[in-house]
Amino acid sequence: MTRCLFLLLCLATQLVYSQPTQGPRTPGQPTLVHKDGQTQLFVDGKPFIAIAGELHNSTSSGLAYFSQALKYAASLNINTVIASISWEQFEPREGEFDYTLVDNIIQKAREQNLKLVLIWFASWKNGQSAYVPGWVKADPKRFTWVKTRSGVDVHTISPFCKTAMQADARAFSMLMKRIKAQDAAHTVIMMQVENEVGAFSEMDYNGETLYNDPVPAPLISYMQKSSLEQPLNDAWTRNGRKTQGSWPVVFGEDNYDAQNFFMSWQYATYINTVCAAGKKEYDIPMYVNCWLVQHPGEKPGEYPNGGPVSRVMDIYKAAAPAIDLCAPDIYLKNFREICQLYHRPAKNNPLFIPECDDDNPGKAYYALGQCNALGFSPFGVESMAANRSYAQSYAVLDELLPLIRKYQGTGKMHAVLKEGDENADTLDMGNYQIEVRYKQKHDQCYGIIIQTGPDEFMVCGIGLRLKFRPITSGDVALVSQVLEGTFKKNTWEIIRLLNGDESGSDYTADIPGRHYYTSIGKQGLSAEPAWVYVPGLEKDVVQAPGIYKVSVQTIKS
Repeated sequence: MTRCLFLLLCLATQLVYSQPTQGPRTPGQPTLVHKDGQTQLFVDGKPFIAIAGELHNSTSSGLAYFSQALKYAASLNINTVIASISWEQFEPREGEFDYTLVDNIIQKAREQNLKLVLIWFASWKNGQSAYVPGWVKADPKRFTWVKTRSGVDVHTISPFCKTAMQADARAFSMLMKRIKAQDAAHTVIMMQVENEVGAFSEMDYNGETLYNDPVPAPLISYMQKSSLEQPLNDAWTRNGRKTQGSWPVVFGEDNYDAQNFFMSWQYATYINTVCAAGKKEYDIPMYVNCWLVQHPGEKPGEYPNGGPVSRVMDIYKAAAPAIDLCAPDIYLKNFREICQLYHRPAKNNPLFIPECDDDNPGKAYYALGQCNALGFSPFGVESMAANRSYAQSYAVLDELLPLIRKYQGTGKMHAVLKEGDENADTLDMGNYQIEVRYKQKHDQCYGIIIQTGPDEFMVCGIGLRLKFRPITSGDVALVSQVLEGTFKKNTWEIIRLLNGDESGSDYTADIPGRHYYTSIGKQGLSAEPAWVYVPGLEKDVVQAPGIYKVSVQTIKS
Protein backbone atom coordinates (compact mmCIF):
# COMPACT_ATOMS: atom_id res chain seq x y z
CA MET A 1 0.00 0.00 0.00
CA THR A 2 1.41 3.39 -0.91
CA ARG A 3 1.69 6.01 1.82
CA CYS A 4 -0.74 8.32 0.02
CA LEU A 5 -3.40 5.61 -0.29
CA PHE A 6 -2.81 4.64 3.35
CA LEU A 7 -3.51 8.18 4.55
CA LEU A 8 -6.56 8.59 2.32
CA LEU A 9 -8.04 5.40 3.74
CA CYS A 10 -7.48 6.71 7.25
CA LEU A 11 -9.31 9.93 6.36
CA ALA A 12 -12.19 7.95 4.92
CA THR A 13 -12.39 5.96 8.15
CA GLN A 14 -12.77 9.17 10.14
CA LEU A 15 -15.87 10.01 8.14
CA VAL A 16 -17.39 6.52 8.22
CA TYR A 17 -17.10 6.15 11.98
CA SER A 18 -18.06 9.65 13.04
CA GLN A 19 -21.31 8.33 14.54
CA PRO A 20 -21.70 5.21 16.70
CA THR A 21 -23.96 2.35 15.65
CA GLN A 22 -25.78 0.82 18.59
CA GLY A 23 -27.35 -2.60 18.77
CA PRO A 24 -30.69 -3.57 20.35
CA ARG A 25 -30.94 -3.16 24.12
CA THR A 26 -32.05 -5.81 26.60
CA PRO A 27 -34.07 -5.02 29.75
CA GLY A 28 -31.89 -3.88 32.64
CA GLN A 29 -28.59 -3.80 30.78
CA PRO A 30 -26.15 -1.20 32.14
CA THR A 31 -26.70 2.30 30.84
CA LEU A 32 -25.99 5.93 31.70
CA VAL A 33 -29.06 7.99 32.55
CA HIS A 34 -28.80 11.77 32.13
CA LYS A 35 -31.38 13.84 34.05
CA ASP A 36 -31.41 17.42 35.33
CA GLY A 37 -27.71 17.88 34.56
CA GLN A 38 -26.77 14.75 36.48
CA THR A 39 -25.55 11.39 35.15
CA GLN A 40 -26.01 8.09 36.96
CA LEU A 41 -25.06 4.55 36.05
CA PHE A 42 -28.14 2.30 36.03
CA VAL A 43 -27.85 -1.49 36.33
CA ASP A 44 -30.97 -3.66 36.29
CA GLY A 45 -33.03 -0.49 36.19
CA LYS A 46 -31.57 0.97 39.42
CA PRO A 47 -28.80 3.52 40.07
CA PHE A 48 -25.48 1.89 40.91
CA ILE A 49 -22.31 3.40 42.39
CA ALA A 50 -19.10 1.42 42.01
CA ILE A 51 -17.07 1.16 45.22
CA ALA A 52 -14.37 -0.53 43.23
CA GLY A 53 -10.83 -1.80 43.09
CA GLU A 54 -8.62 -2.35 40.06
CA LEU A 55 -6.54 -5.51 39.92
CA HIS A 56 -2.90 -5.51 38.83
CA ASN A 57 -2.40 -5.69 35.09
CA SER A 58 -1.67 -9.42 34.80
CA THR A 59 -3.87 -10.74 37.61
CA SER A 60 -6.72 -11.82 35.34
CA SER A 61 -4.43 -13.52 32.80
CA GLY A 62 -4.45 -16.83 34.75
CA LEU A 63 -7.58 -18.42 36.22
CA ALA A 64 -6.15 -19.83 39.48
CA TYR A 65 -4.23 -16.62 40.19
CA PHE A 66 -7.30 -14.50 39.41
CA SER A 67 -9.58 -16.59 41.66
CA GLN A 68 -7.30 -16.19 44.67
CA ALA A 69 -6.72 -12.49 44.06
CA LEU A 70 -10.45 -11.89 43.70
CA LYS A 71 -11.08 -13.22 47.20
CA TYR A 72 -8.51 -10.85 48.66
CA ALA A 73 -10.03 -7.99 46.67
CA ALA A 74 -13.53 -8.82 47.90
CA SER A 75 -12.33 -8.66 51.52
CA LEU A 76 -11.80 -4.92 51.05
CA ASN A 77 -15.61 -4.47 50.97
CA ILE A 78 -15.74 -3.49 47.31
CA ASN A 79 -18.84 -4.05 45.18
CA THR A 80 -17.00 -3.88 41.83
CA VAL A 81 -13.70 -5.14 40.51
CA ILE A 82 -11.84 -3.79 37.47
CA ALA A 83 -10.00 -6.50 35.52
CA SER A 84 -8.26 -6.69 32.17
CA ILE A 85 -8.73 -8.74 29.01
CA SER A 86 -5.73 -8.65 26.66
CA TRP A 87 -6.05 -8.83 22.90
CA GLU A 88 -3.09 -11.21 22.70
CA GLN A 89 -4.89 -13.81 24.85
CA PHE A 90 -8.33 -13.23 23.35
CA GLU A 91 -7.18 -13.60 19.72
CA PRO A 92 -3.92 -15.61 19.89
CA ARG A 93 -4.14 -16.40 16.16
CA GLU A 94 -5.75 -14.09 13.65
CA GLY A 95 -9.45 -14.85 13.39
CA GLU A 96 -9.42 -17.42 16.24
CA PHE A 97 -10.95 -16.26 19.54
CA ASP A 98 -10.42 -17.83 22.96
CA TYR A 99 -13.35 -17.17 25.32
CA THR A 100 -11.99 -19.15 28.28
CA LEU A 101 -10.71 -16.21 30.30
CA VAL A 102 -13.61 -13.83 29.81
CA ASP A 103 -16.16 -16.56 30.61
CA ASN A 104 -14.36 -17.49 33.82
CA ILE A 105 -13.72 -13.91 34.91
CA ILE A 106 -17.44 -13.21 34.70
CA GLN A 107 -18.29 -16.44 36.54
CA LYS A 108 -15.79 -15.87 39.36
CA ALA A 109 -16.87 -12.26 39.89
CA ARG A 110 -20.50 -13.38 40.05
CA GLU A 111 -19.62 -16.01 42.66
CA GLN A 112 -18.10 -13.25 44.81
CA ASN A 113 -21.20 -11.07 44.25
CA LEU A 114 -19.07 -8.46 42.49
CA LYS A 115 -19.81 -6.36 39.46
CA LEU A 116 -17.14 -6.09 36.75
CA VAL A 117 -15.56 -3.31 34.75
CA LEU A 118 -13.42 -4.87 32.02
CA ILE A 119 -10.37 -3.20 30.49
CA TRP A 120 -9.64 -3.98 26.84
CA PHE A 121 -5.83 -4.04 26.68
CA ALA A 122 -5.49 -3.95 22.92
CA SER A 123 -3.70 -1.54 20.58
CA TRP A 124 -2.30 0.55 23.46
CA LYS A 125 -1.50 0.29 27.12
CA ASN A 126 0.37 3.25 28.70
CA GLY A 127 1.31 4.67 25.30
CA GLN A 128 2.80 1.36 24.15
CA SER A 129 1.60 -1.79 22.38
CA ALA A 130 2.74 -4.61 24.68
CA TYR A 131 -0.64 -6.39 24.67
CA VAL A 132 -1.23 -6.77 20.94
CA PRO A 133 -1.07 -10.36 19.61
CA GLY A 134 2.20 -11.79 18.38
CA TRP A 135 0.89 -11.95 14.83
CA VAL A 136 0.42 -8.17 14.95
CA LYS A 137 3.89 -7.49 16.34
CA ALA A 138 5.46 -9.72 13.72
CA ASP A 139 4.00 -7.88 10.73
CA PRO A 140 5.00 -4.17 10.77
CA LYS A 141 4.18 -3.85 7.07
CA ARG A 142 0.48 -4.43 7.78
CA PHE A 143 0.44 -3.01 11.30
CA THR A 144 2.29 0.27 11.01
CA TRP A 145 4.32 1.66 13.90
CA VAL A 146 4.55 5.26 15.11
CA LYS A 147 7.16 7.21 13.12
CA THR A 148 9.28 10.02 14.59
CA ARG A 149 10.31 13.23 12.82
CA SER A 150 13.62 11.59 11.83
CA GLY A 151 11.79 8.64 10.27
CA VAL A 152 12.58 6.14 13.02
CA ASP A 153 9.87 3.61 13.81
CA VAL A 154 8.77 3.33 17.46
CA HIS A 155 7.50 -0.12 18.40
CA THR A 156 3.98 1.18 19.07
CA ILE A 157 0.93 0.83 16.82
CA SER A 158 0.31 3.98 14.79
CA PRO A 159 -3.12 5.57 15.36
CA PHE A 160 -3.15 6.16 11.59
CA CYS A 161 -3.00 2.42 10.82
CA LYS A 162 -6.38 1.47 9.39
CA THR A 163 -5.49 -2.24 9.35
CA ALA A 164 -4.77 -2.25 13.09
CA MET A 165 -7.88 -0.20 13.82
CA GLN A 166 -10.10 -2.64 11.92
CA ALA A 167 -8.49 -5.69 13.53
CA ASP A 168 -8.84 -4.18 17.01
CA ALA A 169 -12.48 -3.26 16.34
CA ARG A 170 -13.25 -6.72 14.99
CA ALA A 171 -11.78 -8.44 18.07
CA PHE A 172 -13.55 -6.06 20.44
CA SER A 173 -16.88 -6.66 18.72
CA MET A 174 -16.41 -10.40 19.25
CA LEU A 175 -15.62 -9.78 22.91
CA MET A 176 -18.76 -7.70 23.41
CA LYS A 177 -20.86 -10.28 21.57
CA ARG A 178 -19.56 -12.95 23.95
CA ILE A 179 -20.19 -10.82 27.04
CA LYS A 180 -23.78 -10.25 25.98
CA ALA A 181 -24.30 -13.98 25.42
CA GLN A 182 -22.72 -14.99 28.75
CA ASP A 183 -23.88 -12.19 31.04
CA ALA A 184 -27.65 -12.14 31.35
CA ALA A 185 -27.14 -11.22 35.03
CA HIS A 186 -25.39 -7.96 34.05
CA THR A 187 -22.21 -8.64 35.97
CA VAL A 188 -20.22 -6.55 33.48
CA ILE A 189 -21.33 -2.94 33.91
CA MET A 190 -18.77 -0.87 31.97
CA MET A 191 -15.90 -1.27 29.51
CA GLN A 192 -12.61 0.61 29.40
CA VAL A 193 -11.36 0.68 25.80
CA GLU A 194 -7.54 0.77 25.55
CA ASN A 195 -5.45 2.18 28.41
CA GLU A 196 -3.68 5.55 28.81
CA VAL A 197 -3.26 6.07 25.08
CA GLY A 198 -0.93 8.49 23.31
CA ALA A 199 2.50 8.67 21.73
CA PHE A 200 5.74 9.68 23.45
CA SER A 201 6.49 11.99 20.54
CA GLU A 202 5.40 15.47 19.43
CA MET A 203 3.63 13.73 16.51
CA ASP A 204 3.31 10.47 14.63
CA TYR A 205 4.70 11.45 11.24
CA ASN A 206 2.69 8.76 9.48
CA GLY A 207 0.01 11.46 9.59
CA GLU A 208 2.09 14.34 8.22
CA THR A 209 -0.01 14.68 5.07
CA LEU A 210 -3.26 14.72 7.04
CA TYR A 211 -1.76 17.31 9.38
CA ASN A 212 -1.54 19.70 6.46
CA ASP A 213 -5.02 18.85 5.18
CA PRO A 214 -8.10 20.82 6.34
CA VAL A 215 -9.22 20.41 9.94
CA PRO A 216 -12.24 18.05 9.82
CA ALA A 217 -15.57 19.86 9.49
CA PRO A 218 -17.14 18.09 12.52
CA LEU A 219 -14.50 19.64 14.79
CA ILE A 220 -14.98 23.12 13.33
CA SER A 221 -18.73 22.77 13.79
CA TYR A 222 -18.29 21.60 17.39
CA MET A 223 -16.03 24.53 18.22
CA GLN A 224 -18.51 27.02 16.77
CA LYS A 225 -21.38 25.65 18.86
CA SER A 226 -19.72 24.79 22.17
CA SER A 227 -18.09 26.42 25.17
CA LEU A 228 -14.51 25.19 24.83
CA GLU A 229 -11.74 24.18 27.20
CA GLN A 230 -9.30 27.05 27.60
CA PRO A 231 -6.30 25.55 25.72
CA LEU A 232 -8.39 24.78 22.63
CA ASN A 233 -10.26 28.08 22.78
CA ASP A 234 -7.07 30.12 23.29
CA ALA A 235 -5.21 28.48 20.40
CA TRP A 236 -8.17 28.92 18.07
CA THR A 237 -8.72 32.54 19.15
CA ARG A 238 -5.04 33.49 18.80
CA ASN A 239 -5.20 32.43 15.19
CA GLY A 240 -8.35 34.35 14.31
CA ARG A 241 -11.00 31.65 14.94
CA LYS A 242 -10.64 30.40 11.38
CA THR A 243 -13.25 27.96 10.14
CA GLN A 244 -11.12 26.39 7.43
CA GLY A 245 -7.50 25.55 6.87
CA SER A 246 -4.94 22.98 7.98
CA TRP A 247 -4.22 22.17 11.62
CA PRO A 248 -1.25 24.59 11.84
CA VAL A 249 -3.27 27.30 10.05
CA VAL A 250 -6.26 26.98 12.40
CA PHE A 251 -4.34 26.43 15.65
CA GLY A 252 -0.90 27.97 15.03
CA GLU A 253 2.52 26.88 13.85
CA ASP A 254 4.77 28.15 16.64
CA ASN A 255 3.67 25.90 19.51
CA TYR A 256 2.67 22.30 20.24
CA ASP A 257 -1.10 22.91 20.28
CA ALA A 258 -1.82 22.07 16.65
CA GLN A 259 0.09 18.79 16.81
CA ASN A 260 -1.51 17.85 20.14
CA PHE A 261 -5.04 18.54 18.88
CA PHE A 262 -4.30 16.66 15.66
CA MET A 263 -2.99 13.60 17.52
CA SER A 264 -5.91 13.70 19.94
CA TRP A 265 -8.36 13.75 17.04
CA GLN A 266 -6.70 10.69 15.52
CA TYR A 267 -6.56 8.64 18.73
CA ALA A 268 -10.17 9.56 19.51
CA THR A 269 -11.24 8.56 16.00
CA TYR A 270 -9.47 5.21 16.24
CA ILE A 271 -10.96 4.39 19.66
CA ASN A 272 -14.39 5.59 18.57
CA THR A 273 -14.21 2.99 15.78
CA VAL A 274 -13.44 0.25 18.30
CA CYS A 275 -16.19 1.40 20.70
CA ALA A 276 -18.77 1.66 17.94
CA ALA A 277 -18.02 -1.88 16.78
CA GLY A 278 -18.46 -3.14 20.33
CA LYS A 279 -21.63 -1.19 20.99
CA LYS A 280 -23.16 -2.63 17.85
CA GLU A 281 -22.98 -6.01 19.59
CA TYR A 282 -23.67 -4.91 23.18
CA ASP A 283 -24.31 -1.29 24.08
CA ILE A 284 -23.09 -0.68 27.63
CA PRO A 285 -21.15 2.34 28.93
CA MET A 286 -17.61 2.66 27.56
CA TYR A 287 -14.89 5.06 28.64
CA VAL A 288 -11.26 5.99 28.03
CA ASN A 289 -8.77 6.65 30.81
CA CYS A 290 -5.77 8.96 30.71
CA TRP A 291 -2.23 9.43 31.89
CA LEU A 292 -2.44 12.93 33.35
CA VAL A 293 -0.13 15.86 32.72
CA GLN A 294 2.31 15.47 35.61
CA HIS A 295 3.29 19.10 36.17
CA PRO A 296 2.54 22.57 34.75
CA GLY A 297 4.44 23.14 31.54
CA GLU A 298 4.86 19.47 30.67
CA LYS A 299 4.44 19.17 26.91
CA PRO A 300 2.55 16.56 24.89
CA GLY A 301 4.99 13.79 24.09
CA GLU A 302 6.54 14.09 27.55
CA TYR A 303 3.24 12.55 28.63
CA PRO A 304 1.37 10.38 26.07
CA ASN A 305 0.48 12.83 23.28
CA GLY A 306 -3.09 12.36 22.08
CA GLY A 307 -4.53 10.91 25.28
CA PRO A 308 -7.82 12.23 26.71
CA VAL A 309 -6.39 14.76 29.19
CA SER A 310 -8.69 17.62 30.15
CA ARG A 311 -7.13 20.11 27.72
CA VAL A 312 -8.36 18.00 24.76
CA MET A 313 -11.67 16.79 26.19
CA ASP A 314 -13.48 18.79 23.49
CA ILE A 315 -11.53 16.97 20.79
CA TYR A 316 -12.70 13.62 22.15
CA LYS A 317 -16.29 14.81 22.48
CA ALA A 318 -16.29 16.00 18.86
CA ALA A 319 -14.48 13.02 17.34
CA ALA A 320 -15.80 10.12 19.42
CA PRO A 321 -19.52 10.03 20.22
CA ALA A 322 -19.26 6.30 21.02
CA ILE A 323 -16.99 7.10 24.00
CA ASP A 324 -19.23 7.90 26.96
CA LEU A 325 -16.68 9.64 29.16
CA CYS A 326 -13.04 10.53 29.73
CA ALA A 327 -11.71 9.26 33.07
CA PRO A 328 -8.58 10.31 34.97
CA ASP A 329 -6.04 7.96 36.55
CA ILE A 330 -5.01 10.01 39.58
CA TYR A 331 -1.60 9.59 41.20
CA LEU A 332 -1.00 13.29 41.90
CA LYS A 333 -1.42 15.35 45.07
CA ASN A 334 -4.06 17.77 43.73
CA PHE A 335 -6.81 15.14 43.81
CA ARG A 336 -9.72 17.54 44.35
CA GLU A 337 -8.68 19.80 41.48
CA ILE A 338 -8.42 16.86 39.08
CA CYS A 339 -11.86 15.59 40.12
CA GLN A 340 -13.34 18.97 39.22
CA LEU A 341 -11.61 18.93 35.81
CA TYR A 342 -13.34 15.67 34.87
CA HIS A 343 -16.67 16.17 36.63
CA ARG A 344 -18.13 18.18 33.76
CA PRO A 345 -21.94 17.92 33.54
CA ALA A 346 -22.05 20.64 30.88
CA LYS A 347 -19.89 18.46 28.62
CA ASN A 348 -21.80 15.30 29.48
CA ASN A 349 -18.70 13.91 31.20
CA PRO A 350 -19.48 12.35 34.59
CA LEU A 351 -16.57 11.56 36.89
CA PHE A 352 -15.30 8.00 37.12
CA ILE A 353 -11.90 7.21 38.63
CA PRO A 354 -10.64 3.81 37.41
CA GLU A 355 -7.16 4.14 38.96
CA CYS A 356 -5.90 5.95 42.03
CA ASP A 357 -3.16 5.52 44.59
CA ASP A 358 -4.21 3.65 47.72
CA ASP A 359 -3.02 6.13 50.34
CA ASN A 360 -6.35 7.59 51.48
CA PRO A 361 -9.91 6.17 51.34
CA GLY A 362 -11.14 9.72 51.86
CA LYS A 363 -10.59 10.27 48.15
CA ALA A 364 -13.51 7.93 47.47
CA TYR A 365 -15.67 9.95 49.86
CA TYR A 366 -14.77 13.19 48.11
CA ALA A 367 -15.33 11.85 44.60
CA LEU A 368 -18.75 10.42 45.43
CA GLY A 369 -19.94 13.10 47.83
CA GLN A 370 -18.70 16.24 46.07
CA CYS A 371 -18.50 15.25 42.40
CA ASN A 372 -21.31 12.69 42.10
CA ALA A 373 -18.83 10.14 40.75
CA LEU A 374 -20.03 6.96 39.08
CA GLY A 375 -17.33 5.13 40.98
CA PHE A 376 -13.87 5.14 42.52
CA SER A 377 -11.09 2.56 42.38
CA PRO A 378 -7.64 2.29 43.96
CA PHE A 379 -5.10 0.34 41.90
CA GLY A 380 -3.75 -3.06 42.94
CA VAL A 381 -6.72 -3.82 45.18
CA GLU A 382 -5.77 -7.47 45.78
CA SER A 383 -2.56 -6.27 47.45
CA MET A 384 -4.54 -4.12 49.90
CA ALA A 385 -6.28 -6.95 51.78
CA ALA A 386 -4.27 -6.32 54.95
CA ASN A 387 -5.29 -2.65 55.01
CA ARG A 388 -8.23 -3.05 57.38
CA SER A 389 -8.62 0.68 57.93
CA TYR A 390 -9.27 1.10 54.19
CA ALA A 391 -11.61 -1.89 54.24
CA GLN A 392 -13.66 -0.44 57.09
CA SER A 393 -13.80 2.96 55.42
CA TYR A 394 -15.26 1.21 52.36
CA ALA A 395 -17.70 -0.72 54.56
CA VAL A 396 -19.01 2.49 56.12
CA LEU A 397 -19.25 4.10 52.69
CA ASP A 398 -21.34 1.13 51.58
CA GLU A 399 -23.73 1.81 54.49
CA LEU A 400 -24.19 5.35 53.20
CA LEU A 401 -24.72 4.46 49.52
CA PRO A 402 -28.54 4.64 49.58
CA LEU A 403 -28.36 8.22 50.88
CA ILE A 404 -25.62 9.13 48.39
CA ARG A 405 -27.69 7.83 45.49
CA LYS A 406 -30.74 9.70 46.77
CA TYR A 407 -28.97 13.05 47.13
CA GLN A 408 -26.69 13.01 44.08
CA GLY A 409 -27.30 16.10 41.99
CA THR A 410 -29.62 17.77 44.51
CA GLY A 411 -27.09 20.31 45.81
CA LYS A 412 -27.73 19.04 49.35
CA MET A 413 -24.63 16.86 49.53
CA HIS A 414 -21.01 17.98 49.85
CA ALA A 415 -17.72 16.38 50.80
CA VAL A 416 -14.49 17.54 52.37
CA LEU A 417 -10.98 16.13 52.10
CA LYS A 418 -7.88 17.48 53.78
CA GLU A 419 -4.98 18.03 51.39
CA GLY A 420 -1.52 19.01 52.53
CA ASP A 421 -1.34 21.41 55.47
CA GLU A 422 -4.93 22.65 55.23
CA ASN A 423 -6.77 23.04 58.53
CA ALA A 424 -10.29 24.07 57.51
CA ASP A 425 -12.89 24.37 54.78
CA THR A 426 -16.20 26.22 54.45
CA LEU A 427 -19.48 25.01 52.97
CA ASP A 428 -22.80 26.77 52.37
CA MET A 429 -25.69 24.37 52.91
CA GLY A 430 -29.29 25.51 53.20
CA ASN A 431 -29.61 28.27 55.79
CA TYR A 432 -26.18 27.59 57.25
CA GLN A 433 -22.55 28.25 56.56
CA ILE A 434 -20.54 25.33 57.94
CA GLU A 435 -16.95 25.76 59.01
CA VAL A 436 -15.27 22.35 58.84
CA ARG A 437 -12.12 22.12 60.96
CA TYR A 438 -9.64 19.31 60.40
CA LYS A 439 -8.84 18.06 63.90
CA GLN A 440 -5.74 16.04 63.09
CA LYS A 441 -2.65 17.82 61.80
CA HIS A 442 -1.07 14.77 60.18
CA ASP A 443 -3.82 12.12 60.06
CA GLN A 444 -6.48 11.73 57.39
CA CYS A 445 -9.53 13.97 57.72
CA TYR A 446 -12.49 13.61 55.35
CA GLY A 447 -16.22 13.15 55.17
CA ILE A 448 -19.55 13.54 53.42
CA ILE A 449 -22.20 15.96 54.69
CA ILE A 450 -25.82 15.53 53.57
CA GLN A 451 -28.59 17.95 54.48
CA THR A 452 -31.60 15.71 55.20
CA GLY A 453 -33.82 18.45 56.64
CA PRO A 454 -33.83 22.23 57.18
CA ASP A 455 -31.91 21.83 60.45
CA GLU A 456 -30.69 18.23 60.16
CA PHE A 457 -27.48 16.85 58.65
CA MET A 458 -26.20 13.32 58.20
CA VAL A 459 -22.41 13.39 58.50
CA CYS A 460 -20.14 10.47 57.66
CA GLY A 461 -16.49 11.16 58.33
CA ILE A 462 -13.41 11.14 60.49
CA GLY A 463 -11.28 13.84 62.12
CA LEU A 464 -13.75 16.70 61.62
CA ARG A 465 -15.25 19.47 63.77
CA LEU A 466 -18.29 21.29 62.38
CA LYS A 467 -19.40 24.77 63.44
CA PHE A 468 -22.69 26.11 62.04
CA ARG A 469 -23.43 29.77 61.36
CA PRO A 470 -26.83 30.99 60.13
CA ILE A 471 -26.73 32.80 56.82
CA THR A 472 -28.97 35.42 58.45
CA SER A 473 -26.66 37.96 60.01
CA GLY A 474 -26.71 38.18 63.80
CA ASP A 475 -28.44 34.87 64.56
CA VAL A 476 -26.67 32.10 66.49
CA ALA A 477 -26.69 28.38 65.72
CA LEU A 478 -26.35 25.73 68.43
CA VAL A 479 -25.81 22.03 67.93
CA SER A 480 -28.81 20.61 69.74
CA GLN A 481 -28.05 16.92 69.28
CA VAL A 482 -25.40 14.57 67.84
CA LEU A 483 -26.36 10.93 67.43
CA GLU A 484 -23.80 8.30 66.49
CA GLY A 485 -25.34 5.44 64.60
CA THR A 486 -25.25 2.95 61.78
CA PHE A 487 -27.35 1.89 58.82
CA LYS A 488 -28.41 -1.75 58.86
CA LYS A 489 -30.38 -2.85 55.80
CA ASN A 490 -30.96 0.84 55.05
CA THR A 491 -32.48 1.42 58.51
CA TRP A 492 -30.91 3.99 60.85
CA GLU A 493 -29.97 2.56 64.26
CA ILE A 494 -28.66 4.75 67.09
CA ILE A 495 -25.51 3.66 68.92
CA ARG A 496 -25.29 6.52 71.40
CA LEU A 497 -26.05 10.16 72.05
CA LEU A 498 -22.93 12.34 72.09
CA ASN A 499 -23.17 15.25 74.51
CA GLY A 500 -21.05 17.74 76.43
CA ASP A 501 -17.37 17.65 75.63
CA GLU A 502 -17.85 14.65 73.33
CA SER A 503 -19.75 16.81 70.87
CA GLY A 504 -18.35 20.28 71.46
CA SER A 505 -20.75 21.39 74.21
CA ASP A 506 -23.49 22.73 71.90
CA TYR A 507 -21.15 24.91 69.87
CA THR A 508 -19.64 22.35 67.49
CA ALA A 509 -20.33 18.84 66.26
CA ASP A 510 -17.27 16.65 66.58
CA ILE A 511 -16.93 13.84 64.03
CA PRO A 512 -14.16 11.67 65.50
CA GLY A 513 -14.67 8.45 63.56
CA ARG A 514 -15.22 4.98 64.96
CA HIS A 515 -12.98 2.19 66.28
CA TYR A 516 -13.10 -1.38 65.00
CA TYR A 517 -11.50 -4.50 66.45
CA THR A 518 -9.90 -6.61 63.74
CA SER A 519 -9.30 -10.33 63.59
CA ILE A 520 -7.87 -12.87 61.19
CA GLY A 521 -9.43 -16.32 61.26
CA LYS A 522 -9.99 -19.29 59.01
CA GLN A 523 -12.60 -17.36 57.09
CA GLY A 524 -10.16 -14.56 56.32
CA LEU A 525 -10.00 -10.95 57.48
CA SER A 526 -12.91 -9.43 59.34
CA ALA A 527 -13.75 -6.52 61.61
CA GLU A 528 -16.41 -5.85 64.19
CA PRO A 529 -17.48 -2.49 65.66
CA ALA A 530 -15.67 -1.68 68.87
CA TRP A 531 -18.58 -0.07 70.68
CA VAL A 532 -16.44 0.35 73.77
CA TYR A 533 -12.88 1.40 73.03
CA VAL A 534 -10.30 -0.18 75.36
CA PRO A 535 -6.94 1.66 75.55
CA GLY A 536 -3.99 -0.68 75.33
CA LEU A 537 -5.49 -2.78 72.55
CA GLU A 538 -4.48 -0.36 69.80
CA LYS A 539 -2.62 -3.06 67.88
CA ASP A 540 -5.94 -4.85 67.37
CA VAL A 541 -7.95 -1.74 66.50
CA VAL A 542 -8.39 0.27 63.32
CA GLN A 543 -10.10 3.63 63.02
CA ALA A 544 -12.53 4.48 60.23
CA PRO A 545 -15.31 7.00 59.59
CA GLY A 546 -18.43 7.01 61.71
CA ILE A 547 -21.95 8.11 60.82
CA TYR A 548 -23.63 10.89 62.80
CA LYS A 549 -26.98 12.62 62.70
CA VAL A 550 -26.52 16.27 63.65
CA SER A 551 -29.44 18.53 64.61
CA VAL A 552 -28.98 22.30 64.66
CA GLN A 553 -31.07 25.01 66.31
CA THR A 554 -31.05 28.68 65.31
CA ILE A 555 -31.38 31.24 68.12
CA LYS A 556 -32.78 34.55 66.94
CA SER A 557 -30.76 37.58 67.93
